[in-house]
Amino acid sequence: MEVALLIYKKLTSKLTASETLRLSEWLEASDENWGIFKKIETFYRNGGDISGLTQLDADQAWEKVLEKQLAKKRKARTRHIIRTSYKYAAVLLIVLLAGYAYWNYNGSPEDIMDSNPKDEGVVIVFDNGEKIRLSSERKQEELLDQDGNRIGERNGNQLDYSGKENVTELVYNTLYVPNGRRFDIVLSDNSHVYLNAGSSLRYPVNFIPGKKRQVYLEGEAFFDVSKDTDHPFVVTSGNMDVEVLGTKFNVNAYPEETNINTVLVEGSVRLNTNEIEDNRDASVLLEPGHMAQWDQKTKSAQTEEVDTELYTGWMQGKLVLRGMRFKDILKKLERHYGVSIQNKNKKLENRVFTATFDVETIEEVLNTFVAETNFDYLIEKEQITILE
Repeated sequence: MEVALLIYKKLTSKLTASETLRLSEWLEASDENWGIFKKIETFYRNGGDISGLTQLDADQAWEKVLEKQLAKKRKARTRHIIRTSYKYAAVLLIVLLAGYAYWNYNGSPEDIMDSNPKDEGVVIVFDNGEKIRLSSERKQEELLDQDGNRIGERNGNQLDYSGKENVTELVYNTLYVPNGRRFDIVLSDNSHVYLNAGSSLRYPVNFIPGKKRQVYLEGEAFFDVSKDTDHPFVVTSGNMDVEVLGTKFNVNAYPEETNINTVLVEGSVRLNTNEIEDNRDASVLLEPGHMAQWDQKTKSAQTEEVDTELYTGWMQGKLVLRGMRFKDILKKLERHYGVSIQNKNKKLENRVFTATFDVETIEEVLNTFVAETNFDYLIEKEQITILE
């Protein structure tokens, strides 16, 4: 069950570059694999305990789930699950997790795994795995660690760690921002990080003198970094590091994307693979007004001059689509509006569109595409189905 361990490390700590590559290959192998990962991720971010991915025996978990199904006299459903598992062996991951969740919470696997991402709030995870969920209210409050010590404060959609002093231990927090939300963090060095929907950032509560300022990003964020020549600032995404001293730049590193895109607004940054330490042969120095597209498989980058506003407009709530395939647009719409979209019209998948949206509702956005392609869709709460 190597994949189960990789998923656990992905969600709770950090993967090595080789582990990231193995997990990415598994995710890209099928839609079923990607769906399994997203369900486990949702379960974890909703407060579920996924330590069972490292502790439980898959066969034992399988038997426990089948016992539960038989106890409910749902033999037909059980037979269906068995057939499905043989067809998709990777579904044992769900069985493993569901079995563990059942033993601890006495909840049905279906109820646990069918949680709605729309119900997620912004979540902070401490180093020891403890989680706190921030309310959706735009309020001001102190941010306390698991021991009740003040580590910062919240003001609306911002966390501020800049008041923390005299800390000698490197302690990390991880902030998860769900689809349909944006959030920002002021780090202890007064660097400002703006997180886009469906993103996460792992960062130190306080940067330690003598050590580089390193954070870990999954998703998209805009960084306004405080200058400190003695302590380089490093953003790690997958197998790429962006190293700066003080600058403004945007990084797009969603897990489903093939490339990691870095757009430099001002200052200078160096992109470097972190798979081989100090491998400067693969590094790229980026100039203001340029974008580097970093290929995670070849560990190489292509650069081009761009209009930076097209890549930073999301901070003002804009949704900018440039020469994008429809199936990729749907992923952006899911994150931006906090909805789930199923496309049954496969003819649309590779159609390319260019558009910019600002204050439009999801229905108004869909109607814009309807005007160009003439398709029907159905909206049921947060679930959208594009019909054949």
